Amino acid sequence: MPPDPLWTIDCTLKAKGFTYAGPPATYRGPVAVHGKTVTVEVNFSDLTFATLPTVRSIDAAALGDRSLAHLMRNRDICYTDEGGLVLDLYDPGGAALRVLADAAKALERSFGPNALREFEGELAAYWGGKSLYCAISPPPTPEIVAADLLSFKDKKPASLILAPRGAWPLSDVTRTAATMLTFDRALRCGSSFPPSRLQDLLAYIDAQELPPPGWRQAILDGIARGEDMFLAAPNGILGWRSAFGGTLALLKNHPRGFRVGALRKALPDRMGEVTIDNMMATQADLKYCVARNLDGRQGLVGKHIALVGCGTIGGYLAHMLVQNGAGCEAQLSLYDPDILKPGNLGRHVLGFDDLGRAKAEALHTFVQRFHPDVEVDHHTGNALTEWNALERCDLIVDATGDANVATALNDRFILARRGGRQICLLHSWVFGNGAAAQSLLNLDDGHTCYRCLRTGFGGNWRHNPLRDPDMEVRRAPARCGEGGYTPFPVDAPIAAAALAVRAAIDWAGGNPGHRLRTTIVDPGEGRDRLPWVSPKSLDDCPACRS
Repeated sequence: MPPDPLWTIDCTLKAKGFTYAGPPATYRGPVAVHGKTVTVEVNFSDLTFATLPTVRSIDAAALGDRSLAHLMRNRDICYTDEGGLVLDLYDPGGAALRVLADAAKALERSFGPNALREFEGELAAYWGGKSLYCAISPPPTPEIVAADLLSFKDKKPASLILAPRGAWPLSDVTRTAATMLTFDRALRCGSSFPPSRLQDLLAYIDAQELPPPGWRQAILDGIARGEDMFLAAPNGILGWRSAFGGTLALLKNHPRGFRVGALRKALPDRMGEVTIDNMMATQADLKYCVARNLDGRQGLVGKHIALVGCGTIGGYLAHMLVQNGAGCEAQLSLYDPDILKPGNLGRHVLGFDDLGRAKAEALHTFVQRFHPDVEVDHHTGNALTEWNALERCDLIVDATGDANVATALNDRFILARRGGRQICLLHSWVFGNGAAAQSLLNLDDGHTCYRCLRTGFGGNWRHNPLRDPDMEVRRAPARCGEGGYTPFPVDAPIAAAALAVRAAIDWAGGNPGHRLRTTIVDPGEGRDRLPWVSPKSLDDCPACRS
């Protein structure tokens, strides 16, 4: 039987000069930092290490008087990124030593050649204060931005949201005016950080590189109006709410009310009477939310996309497209004439509350909840009758899974390309009873079109992913109020949506790659694997040769 982990940690730490400081496993002891001894307190609250141990500096003064990177206001040492340290629960002693070693390295970096840069990279954490979200995309040059601080009534997100002035005209939101100063360079630390009074704060801003023109007047005017103020830079968004004392407090709280002009006039000579209550914001604008996980890839930002079909594939695909930039700086248009029925719920992204609603309308509401800045519209008619709107898009995505609709879209697309339209067509479908998912990207550049995938009308399917190509698709019989349907689990349409969104991202990045992509979902009915390919068009294809 393995030894008790508490006993192992106790023996390990005491051998390193630590002493027990409290339950369940809190110890104090020395770590070496650039030849100096610093006392830290380490707390193992979770012996599975699902929650990492905390390490706190007890005598940071031994390292000097200046502010230190990786050392929070409560003196906790930021020794690892979230999820960035793997500890072995079967080796608790070794885990304890690893934590101490990483904490010492974090403190050593505080005195390394890049110490100031590391501190400034974490500037917002040292500024502290109430947390909120900022949904304002940073402008390319330093500017003064009129903003609103939004508070949602009885609705998430519970935190305050900083948004552009007048944005999101929602009925359940309380708005207060705010002003944001943007910087295109990182904010520096300064000799005394963070400042606690207005006069120190203005001196701090004055020392920054390229503050926006007119920044001082904008701050004093905003404070006189009672607005919250924010500084937004690449390394953080710092905010504050001003509190008045002395004569300014008398002016502000006059029983007959106060005049903004009088308060503004008094401010320059009485800035020592203004203290600041810090706030910090986390970036949450749509472009940031989209770009964060694309790892430098372009994504779908700025691409006008039409999604035809808001059913089982289209529902998941709409969500994925938006998460990758569709609806950001260009419209996402949803097309589907159908309504959501009870039989759809088992494999649709929409739920019970949307029963009876038009799928396109309900999906519009669903993707809008991803972010209020998503540009999306919906159409409940037949998409083919609105081809004039479709052919003005950059990308048309066919998620209907209907061969007749896909063929018709394919035909219209080829004619539009022949007419000079620079559009792309992307199909996505489930094969058989969920055996596989396929996607096809058509750029009309000599590769296969949708009709080319069949050798003849009703003929064999090229690159068939079924283990038995002659296997008939099982259909569920029609019931009262509902038509027949092809049963398959929800993993198949999700796989089809994933294939399509990856193809869309590759196309948007200028590297469309393999045009026909296949994922085997059910290995019992599907082949072991089917390579991604870019087949050439058929010489006798009636669509390509028309």
